[in-house]
Amino acid sequence: MKKTFALPIDQLTISEYIGRNILSPILVDCLENLGLDQEKFLDTFAPFFKELPYDPYDVRRLKIEFLKNIFAEDKENIHAKFKDFYLGKTTIIAFEEWTNQLTNAQKQIFEAIVPWRRRSVAQFLIDLTGSEVTIEREPVSEFSQEVDEADIRSMPRSFKESPSHHVDIPIFTDFAIAIGKKVQEFTPKKIKKLRFTAHFMSVQATPKTPGDNSPEGAHEDGADFIISALVVNRINVKGGESQIIEQLEGNAKDIIFRRELAPGEFILQADTGEEEVYGNDLWHHVTPFYLDDASKSEGWRDIIGFDILIVD
Repeated sequence: MKKTFALPIDQLTISEYIGRNILSPILVDCLENLGLDQEKFLDTFAPFFKELPYDPYDVRRLKIEFLKNIFAEDKENIHAKFKDFYLGKTTIIAFEEWTNQLTNAQKQIFEAIVPWRRRSVAQFLIDLTGSEVTIEREPVSEFSQEVDEADIRSMPRSFKESPSHHVDIPIFTDFAIAIGKKVQEFTPKKIKKLRFTAHFMSVQATPKTPGDNSPEGAHEDGADFIISALVVNRINVKGGESQIIEQLEGNAKDIIFRRELAPGEFILQADTGEEEVYGNDLWHHVTPFYLDDASKSEGWRDIIGFDILIVD
């Protein structure tokens, strides 16, 4: 869908454009339309992403994939050691029988696999039952997504928790509550409580490597609702198109909406089990992005994502 739509965009807008009904909830909108001070929000959060720690899991996964490709005949033995390494229970020394066999050229490629994504997480319980909506922060010891066991995202990962000055501030609370109220509008039953997990992610592009925040391809996150991305920064990048996808019969997938989100814009959509409640099985994806000015050494796309679970 290349047509440019004025915000907000919902499932009815999309249905009219593609010529068939999309019943599962979708909202593409901006902070300003939520009644928030968009300029203040972006100015507040823009510098925070440089403070995030690098994600070690991407690097661990790619290093082992590299070894599997080089030593294909020993792929199963390498894979047998992968889980402990991926979860940080062992180090790369566990693979020295293979790393010691790498040629100098292969070692250069192997050692060039370095982190390119920064991230942190924070979790909150939102109570919608009182005369005033309340929000309470909860600890996040480990994070895993409710996806198939074969999916690497099902493994329990530990990410650094977002510091207080990133999330324990009124402007973030106002956004979370506004989204909670939107979810409440979407659902056929009266929601009492929601659990939000916020993911702050900063992804780098370089002249050699595009930025990729969705290497697994089109997917669901295992939550009731998600914000696949609230874009905060786009620094020297082009591309990074957010897509809403419907999975059809026979596992065919149809892109029903696409948009290169600008800072301040977000996509809220039903995520898992929605086909049983509403009628459409929605997935999501974001395409790789590239340097806008290739003479510069890097570019960044910074987002906040939300996994939203109905608790009660």
